[in-house]
Amino acid sequence: MTMASGESHSESAPEAGSMSELFRVAVPLMLSAGSQSLMNAADRIVLAGCSEAALAAVTPASMLHWTVVCIPMGTILYANTFISQYDGAEKKERMMASLWQAIWLSLVAGVLLLGCLPLSRPLLSLTGHSPEIVELEAQYFNTLCAGSPMLLLSTALSCFFNGRRRTSVVMCISFAGVFFNFGVDYLLVYGIGPFPELGIRGAALATVLARCGEVFVYALLMLREAKREQLPLMASRQLDGDLLRKFLRFGVPSGLHYFVDNSGFTVFLLIIGNLSSSDLAATNLAFSVNGLIFIPLLGFGTAIQTLVGHHIGAENIPAAKRTTNNAVLLGVLWTGITALMLIFFPETCLRPFFLFADPDSGQGADVKTLARLAATLLQFVAVYSVFDALAVVFSSALRGAGDTVYPMVITLLSSWLVMVLPAVLIIRSDNPTIFAIWITCTIHISLTGLCMWMRYLTGRWQRLRLASDAAEQLPV
Repeated sequence: MTMASGESHSESAPEAGSMSELFRVAVPLMLSAGSQSLMNAADRIVLAGCSEAALAAVTPASMLHWTVVCIPMGTILYANTFISQYDGAEKKERMMASLWQAIWLSLVAGVLLLGCLPLSRPLLSLTGHSPEIVELEAQYFNTLCAGSPMLLLSTALSCFFNGRRRTSVVMCISFAGVFFNFGVDYLLVYGIGPFPELGIRGAALATVLARCGEVFVYALLMLREAKREQLPLMASRQLDGDLLRKFLRFGVPSGLHYFVDNSGFTVFLLIIGNLSSSDLAATNLAFSVNGLIFIPLLGFGTAIQTLVGHHIGAENIPAAKRTTNNAVLLGVLWTGITALMLIFFPETCLRPFFLFADPDSGQGADVKTLARLAATLLQFVAVYSVFDALAVVFSSALRGAGDTVYPMVITLLSSWLVMVLPAVLIIRSDNPTIFAIWITCTIHISLTGLCMWMRYLTGRWQRLRLASDAAEQLPV
C-alpha cells in the first residue's frame, strides 16, 4: 500500500520535511545561485581595473537588463513548482508537458526581448548620468540583451532538474559556467593575446558565452535522463493550451514579483546616480557584496519552493510546514553570521573587488575613497539582510503552494511607496545624502519580510493544489 501522503521513501531518502532533506536540495541550489553571484561579481572585479566609469556603469546596466528579463524569467522559473507538484503527484506526462511549456515560452520571450536593443540609449539617457557612463551602460546592456534567449532557455532547462530535486546537476553546470566566464572575462576586457580588447562589452559577452555552454550541457543531460527513466520527453513537446493558461495564471504573477522588486531597485540605483559617480560606484560595490549574501538565498528560496510544491502535490502539508520552519532557522542563521562580518570586517569583504585596481597608478577607481564609503553602506546591508531572509523564505513557500499574487502586490507597494518615492523626494531636497536614501531601502526590505511572514501565518496557502485539475486561486 502506498503512503497516504503520496510521498515515496527509500532507505537512503531523508524524511519528508526534515532538515536533511532541505540540506540535500538547498545546498547545491545555494551554491549554484552563489556561483551566479560570482559570475556577476567577476565583471565588477575585472572592470575595477579598467576605469571608475566602467565600474559605475556595470551594475545599473545589469539591473536594467534583469528588470526587462525578469518577468519572462520569473514566469519560466515557475515551472519548478509545476514540475515538483506533478512529480509529487506522480504525474510524469504532465510534468514533462510543463517543462515544454517553459521551453516554448523561453524561446518566444527571448526573441521578443531583442526589441529592447534600439531603446537602450534613449532610455538610459533619461537617468541623468554622464554621457560616458550612459554609453558604457548601453554597451553592457545591449550585449546581455542580445543573449537573453540563451539565458531564458538555460533557465527553462534547469527546471527539469530543480523541480525533480536533482539540484546537484544544476550546481555543477553553474560552477562550470563561472570558471568559463571569469577566464573569458579577463581575456576579452583587456584583450589578452589574440583576443580583442572589448572593455565593458567583453565582460557582458563572456557572460553570454557562458550561458550558451550551459544550454548545451543541460540539453545533453536532459536527453540522457529522459532515456534512462523512460520519461515522455518528445511526446510531450506540443503546446498544451489548458496547461499553458494555467502556467501563465500562476507564473506571470511570480514573474511580476521579480519585476516590481528589481525595477524598484533599478530606479533606486538611477536615483543615486544623480548624486555623484563615487556614490553610485560605492552603492554598486555594496550591492555586489549584498549579492554574495542574497543570491544564495534565491537558490535557497528555489529549494523551498520546490520542496513545498512537492509535498503539497503529495498531499503532505505537515512536511511542507516543517520544510518552511527549518528554512527560517537556516536563513536567519546565514544572514546573521554574514551581518556580523559586514559590521566588524567591512574592508575585508570589499577587498576582492579591488583585486585589479592599483591605488597608486592614477588609473581605475579611487580605491581608498570608494572603500571607505562602501564600508559604511555595508552597515545598512547588515541591518536589513535578516529581514531579507524572512522575505525569501516565506514568499518562496507561498509561491511553492501557488499563492503568487500576494507576494507580488506587497513587493510592488513596498518597493515603490516605501523606497522609491521617498528616495525621489530626498534627491529633490536641498541637502540630499546617500545615507538618507539608503534608509528607505532598509525600511522597504524589513517591511516586506514581515508582511510575507504574516501572510504565511494565515495558512491560506494550504488550500492550493496546482497538480489537481481545478486549482484554486486565492484572493489577494
